[in-house]
Amino acid sequence: MRIGIVGLGNMGKLIAAAIVRAGFDTYVYDLRPEAVAELVEQGATGTTSVKELAQTADVISVVVLNEPQVQSVADEIVAVGLPRTLIVHSTVTPAFVQTLADNLAPAAISVLDAPVAGGLARARTGELTIMIGGTDTDTHKLAPLFDAFGREIFHVGPPGAGSAAKLSVNFMTIAGYALQIEAMNFARAHGLTEDALSSVLTTSNADSRAVRTWGLQDRLRANVPPGTTPAQLVMKKDLTSFTTAAGRAGLVSPLAAVAAETLVNRIEERDAYLNSIGGRPDIPQCTTCGQELIPPFRETGIHPECTRA
Repeated sequence: MRIGIVGLGNMGKLIAAAIVRAGFDTYVYDLRPEAVAELVEQGATGTTSVKELAQTADVISVVVLNEPQVQSVADEIVAVGLPRTLIVHSTVTPAFVQTLADNLAPAAISVLDAPVAGGLARARTGELTIMIGGTDTDTHKLAPLFDAFGREIFHVGPPGAGSAAKLSVNFMTIAGYALQIEAMNFARAHGLTEDALSSVLTTSNADSRAVRTWGLQDRLRANVPPGTTPAQLVMKKDLTSFTTAAGRAGLVSPLAAVAAETLVNRIEERDAYLNSIGGRPDIPQCTTCGQELIPPFRETGIHPECTRA
């Protein structure tokens, strides 16, 4: 298979790199020539437009920000007039994927959604969780490709099902982060340090990976590359997509709605607090995953779950 990757942001470039390492004939495109050049150095073939990429690649993976951008890429692929397979890795709504699949079928373009989870650390090693929505035939055909950048691979249903799984994951992750910020604010207001609270949390039912890596999101926000959409705006987009998809399914999701409405302000308040104490604390990082270590794990230098990786 000749693989095309459109969108070489933080996640897209790591997925593309893993596909190159797996030995696939890989073609890449991004609006930023420097992003294309970086992948060319790793063995990919650069292209100067979606059209040029689609004329060569049989399978085209899209790793862009939102539905309008995915639609724009799809329109250019259709215009080429060749049978292709389109994989949507972007976080979009299930209905969007279902409509896209229906609209592109007459042009002999198969559509799958295969959003990912696991963060940049696992993307670097090609060990992402992949949630696939697609036909059995397409999913089986593309198994070697998914193996190139995924460790846990789930075929969860037809087109759109992958996005439903991804939005569920993101809702729980992002809303959980909002809860954690409020809990830290509460603890500090009562004289506790964040280290103290996080240490307690790891011994309780409130334990989570996000607690064990507290400070990671602060660091990621502080190191966003120029031109990258701020994390809090991406989070708000995902929560809004969740509430939109829930409404289409006849569900009311008040917690998601509140999180979407308040998250940006909460993160801005968080950043203001960090600035007031002189910036993000220098937190030790795990020797395996490279993510922040809260006090209980600093002596060993590794998260307990990372020893089992």
